[in-house]
Amino acid sequence: MERTLGENGLPKRAARNPKFILTAGLFWITFTLGVAIAYFGVYKRGPIEKYNQKIEKLVQDDMHWACAAIVVFARIIVFVNAYPFAHKARVVLPRSGNLRANPFYYKQIGKDASPNIVALIEDGSIGAYNRANRSLHHMIENYGALLAGLTLGAQVFPFPVFVIVCAFGFGRIIHQIGYTIGFGYHAPGFYIATLATATLEGLHFIIAMKGFGYL
Repeated sequence: MERTLGENGLPKRAARNPKFILTAGLFWITFTLGVAIAYFGVYKRGPIEKYNQKIEKLVQDDMHWACAAIVVFARIIVFVNAYPFAHKARVVLPRSGNLRANPFYYKQIGKDASPNIVALIEDGSIGAYNRANRSLHHMIENYGALLAGLTLGAQVFPFPVFVIVCAFGFGRIIHQIGYTIGFGYHAPGFYIATLATATLEGLHFIIAMKGFGYL
């Protein structure tokens, strides 16, 4: 990778323009998969009559609006996390390894400042520590919708919500341990945790659509 780096420490041949297709893909693919898993994997395969009775109780109190709000909130979180990916392509390459773990890139200012980019230490035990903490920050950046959706979703789908939380926790642990090994090893955990959150969102989408009369 060293051969592709410029004098400032960043890749020479990053993309010229933002890749908004990455943002759109993360936004819509996660939503579609989450709804599909929730509908075909949970709702259709479970005690539908019991689910519908519980949904009806929520609808009577207009709580399907709250479920819709959770879906909107979840999509906002996905967007604000996915939007930087469009610009990340202009900074680092897919093969840039641990350099991609940096959420920010700094530079010195003032007299005799170096033009080099200031980034996270990525080697050895310090690099592992940095990436483990980056994984923690990543969880904090993404788990808002999970917290928001626990109470309402569990009223209709108690056991599925329990499984979703377990899957999310497992994914986050795999993500953090994998990140300490190196960039790329965190990916399986990312996919598991992301799909778990999207599935919980999908369950709230079902409740909302039932309340609005579309299901």
